Amino acid sequence: MNKKTQLMYRLAFGVIIIGGVIFFSFRYLLKGSPVFKVMALGLIVAVSYLVVDYLIKKSKE
Repeated sequence: MNKKTQLMYRLAFGVIIIGGVIFFSFRYLLKGSPVFKVMALGLIVAVSYLVVDYLIKKSKE
């Protein structure tokens, strides 16, 4: 595979991961104690940061 195709696959996989995390943590954002709401938001932010950081590192190579 060439670099552009690999980047597109990584980008698509990253979008699926971030979307999945948002989907699964969305139920904790709607109900539950405030601690779980903060943890769900932290999870979304952390996973999004890690995925974007990984994509940027791989695209620079």
